[in-house]
Amino acid sequence: MATNVVFSAKEFEVAVQGETTAGSPLVSGMFALDVDSISMPSLNVNQSLEVRGGGSGRVFRKEDFFQDNVMRVSEISLSGRFHDDESANGGHVHLLRNITGTHSGHITVPTGYTPDNIAYASSGHTATEFDTFTLAIKAPSHSNGKHMVFAGCVCTNFVLSADMGTDGGQYKWSATIQTGKVPDLDNSTDLGSAVTAYANNNFCKLSSATDTEINALDVALQSFSLTIDNPAVFVGVSSTGYQVVNRGAECSVTLDCQVKYDDNTDMLIHAFDTQGVTPTIMDDDAFLIEASNAGGIEIDNGVFTNVALSEGDIMMLDISIKAVDDGTDPLVTLDF
Repeated sequence: MATNVVFSAKEFEVAVQGETTAGSPLVSGMFALDVDSISMPSLNVNQSLEVRGGGSGRVFRKEDFFQDNVMRVSEISLSGRFHDDESANGGHVHLLRNITGTHSGHITVPTGYTPDNIAYASSGHTATEFDTFTLAIKAPSHSNGKHMVFAGCVCTNFVLSADMGTDGGQYKWSATIQTGKVPDLDNSTDLGSAVTAYANNNFCKLSSATDTEINALDVALQSFSLTIDNPAVFVGVSSTGYQVVNRGAECSVTLDCQVKYDDNTDMLIHAFDTQGVTPTIMDDDAFLIEASNAGGIEIDNGVFTNVALSEGDIMMLDISIKAVDDGTDPLVTLDF
């Protein structure tokens, strides 16, 4: 008989911690993430439900069923408010460190970026490097405490965005996280004291910006959305999932933004239309939010992938940029 206990999606908590041995769960000293709500991860089990030959009748029999939960990639997508929280409450910034491979200082996708080579079960990492990390979906405290723990995680997509018309220009984040290790979906570890809560005094806001530029031109910025894509590739076999996790063929940095159309930005339409005639790139502040240690973003070099009029109460421009490696400057630098 069912109990009378009910739970809200808001009672669940998500926390992360960098691993010292890649693929081995580490649930101590975890950092909570500020998430809107919890969605069920994609477990991606392998199932065969086809009727096999040789039996009586034309129905699915128990002998026909096959399921494997070892060789699969589990995936979870999360979103919420972004916090500049690396030191004492480390989760949000460390996701960015994972997808870019930046272990210290400003977060960058450096010129000539190549990913770290990581084999599951290899040691020599530190939790602060965040090459792989454990993600826990912590069950409500008044439940039976059956947490979902995903070891060997990497962040494959991270979006940082803000809009002056929403929540005062507060920075938001979303991320896609994957692992090739078998998750523990029945974990009963007491995580009550293992998770450090995020602080509510370290938000990033667009109003902290002291300068905003596109192609080295001052612009009135309404919104932006920065996307870092760094797909994961899982290969090799073991009894606990894949053996190796590495990155795909390209780590890309793209940006979409909206700015005011005026006599300072009207030339950007022409610049977009003619940039391929004499092959050039924007080589000086393709995109810039200057906000010292408070959410600054700089793309030094880039190409326009779209510039278009956007009709509203006033005329705006929708602009899309892809960061370019010029052999010297990082593709993107994030100042937290």
